[in-house]
Amino acid sequence: MKKYFTGLLGILILWIVGIGCNDHAIEKEIKNFVQTQERYVQERQIEDYMNTISKKETEYVAEKQSWIRDIQNNAIKDYRLEIKEMNILNKEKVTVNVIQSYKYQGQYYEMQIPLVLIKENGHWKDHDLMFEEIETKHFKIKYDAQSKAYAQSVAKICEKAYGNVFRRYGETVAAPITIKIYQDRERLRQSVKLSFTWQFAGWYEYPESIKTTQFNDEGTYKDILEHELIHKLTIQKSNNNLPYWFTEGLAVYFGDFPDEPFEYRSKEYYLNTYKDQWMNIEKLESKNLEKMKDHEEISNYYDSAGMIVKFMIESYGLEKVKQIVEALGKYPYQKGTGVEVDQKSIQRFHEVVPAVLGIDVKKLDKQWEKYLQIQ
Repeated sequence: MKKYFTGLLGILILWIVGIGCNDHAIEKEIKNFVQTQERYVQERQIEDYMNTISKKETEYVAEKQSWIRDIQNNAIKDYRLEIKEMNILNKEKVTVNVIQSYKYQGQYYEMQIPLVLIKENGHWKDHDLMFEEIETKHFKIKYDAQSKAYAQSVAKICEKAYGNVFRRYGETVAAPITIKIYQDRERLRQSVKLSFTWQFAGWYEYPESIKTTQFNDEGTYKDILEHELIHKLTIQKSNNNLPYWFTEGLAVYFGDFPDEPFEYRSKEYYLNTYKDQWMNIEKLESKNLEKMKDHEEISNYYDSAGMIVKFMIESYGLEKVKQIVEALGKYPYQKGTGVEVDQKSIQRFHEVVPAVLGIDVKKLDKQWEKYLQIQ
């Protein structure tokens, strides 16, 4: 009997030692993985970096492609990843908190990122942040554990936002729709583009997920979601060929204006707010929204875009504006987000408008200025 228990004790000790050895090996592999990701970012090795991303979620793959392209296209300096904490769940899944830091335009940024890493075909892969999920009829809502109560409240209103977009635009948004809720705007910004100079409330680019952050009340979140759902609908229908200003103008007109007091979308309110700083299409086309820093200029960009779309609909009808979106969708798909594809989108917009409205963009601009009674 004594020999039997001695044997069991020996097996138990070997088992515990084995677990410890395995954990040590996994820990070493994860450290090497994070260091490798850091090096690929520093060296702008896009293909190698994308090979570190899990292929299980197509939207996440698209998001990381946009993210790493932004780093390639901008002077992101001194990029670093430092492991703060690691939790080995099993031999094929690990959670790790990393400190992401970098410099851009002379400013230093630092943010803790909670990642999930999984084994895929024998290799560790980046599988997105530590999200949990709730599903509704048309949505898959991803959130971190601390935001569960907020995510549950979002689940109650997202279907209402979905219905509002259908009633306003007259078409449904392709489902299922993935929403990612980030704890704060800075984590949202750094998850989208490190070069973006201001903290936005929501983000959508085809074929990615809708990304938002938390707000104080359900009504505000519904308004933000309606804006992003219009993006998802129109960007997809245009085959990613919408000029930046027109993209935002459509979302402001169909997503924001209906949720605001009527006077906020009147010509008088617009002119009184921005006075001689009004914008026309030509000026909007020259702006880079992602590099703006002045909040009044940012608001002016959005409001001007929305007011021009409103003017176009009042002058030519809703169907004509929707035909512009459809006509842009006949061009080849553009791979890229925001400013990456804006110049080509502007060119295609200038080709489409005469065919749909019977006037060129310059004449449309003159009509807009006349509508404002600007001499």
